[in-house]
Amino acid sequence: MKKRLFLVMMVSTLALQMMACGAETAPATEETQIAEDATPEAATVENAQIANPWKDITEDEAYQLVPNGFSAPEGATNVKWSACGDCDPMSTVLPGTLVQMAFDLDGMSYVAREQNVGDTNTDISGMYYDWTVTDDITLTGWAGGQMPATYSRFVGDSESADVINWYDFETGAAYSLSTVAKDLEGFDLQAIAEAIYDPAKQIGANIPDDEDAHVPMDITGCDTFTNIVDKLQPGQAYANAQICHQDVLLVSDYTYDYDGDGKRMVAIDADIYTYDADGKLLYLGYVTAGGTAYPLAVDDRNLYVGSNHWMKKMITTEYNILAVDEAATVEYDTDGNATYYHTSEVATVNQDPEGKVEDDTWLNLFFENYANAEIIEFNVVQ
Repeated sequence: MKKRLFLVMMVSTLALQMMACGAETAPATEETQIAEDATPEAATVENAQIANPWKDITEDEAYQLVPNGFSAPEGATNVKWSACGDCDPMSTVLPGTLVQMAFDLDGMSYVAREQNVGDTNTDISGMYYDWTVTDDITLTGWAGGQMPATYSRFVGDSESADVINWYDFETGAAYSLSTVAKDLEGFDLQAIAEAIYDPAKQIGANIPDDEDAHVPMDITGCDTFTNIVDKLQPGQAYANAQICHQDVLLVSDYTYDYDGDGKRMVAIDADIYTYDADGKLLYLGYVTAGGTAYPLAVDDRNLYVGSNHWMKKMITTEYNILAVDEAATVEYDTDGNATYYHTSEVATVNQDPEGKVEDDTWLNLFFENYANAEIIEFNVVQ
């Protein structure tokens, strides 16, 4: 079941910044090349008027800013990732950070972009041509082969341009892929759009299938948290935290550098252990979030586990059971219509038997709670 969320908080300054983003990174034309060759004095004057909103980032940083997405195709060279806008991965302002991947392939240059835009499709390509032709197409490698897209081509005397725009309503992400060349006769940009699709980056890719369910490590002979830590292998990681003021140990097989400086290693999944009333070691269960934009976090009472489409506030009960105290989710039908839910495993939180609610109020509230929670930092075994 896929679920989704976006907190819509539009501000005028961000809108102005995004206008600058679109103008800054359109594929190079003769005019932009002339600008690049201008004197340093001229460049200084220009920069004083409009600050460059783009920042060079790594591919991992790009994925934290916009989960789901693409990677450079096989054989690509000069791959460069950059971001325009607020580079805080915890930001809830929409539209979110515009992420860009530029690369060369077989003698041509390309620009691929992605941005969380919420419930409304948006052209993020930064291409402003008077298109010669525009067609509706379907990307066969995206969304299980059912991704609608728009292909446009400009044919001019000195250059031609191609762009494909598409929108994933389940994630709220807009995409574009563009290129500019002297002559694009016979060229197929859709083949490149299919080639940049990366299944390993799609939301839910790291969640085990039901037939391949997660199996926790064997803790036979372990009586304490320390015993468990001593059994961990290099690359595994652990963290101490509290859920409902109960001490727990979280163990993860995979962590990542949250800030890019090597100081905070975080995780989106973990096995969780605690002690019962008699001091006996107890396995509580396994949790996993929907992507690296949502590392596990805690506040004074709850463990937060979430994704773009849902957020769970988990607790430990008096019977030493890890349970969903409250969950807020959204589901979309094939036409993009949203249905919102507010549910619980331990209490009645609304009167609808299916947990349906009228709007995204609970969803927004839970994401605000998550933004104020403390991200759990893991210690990686060397």
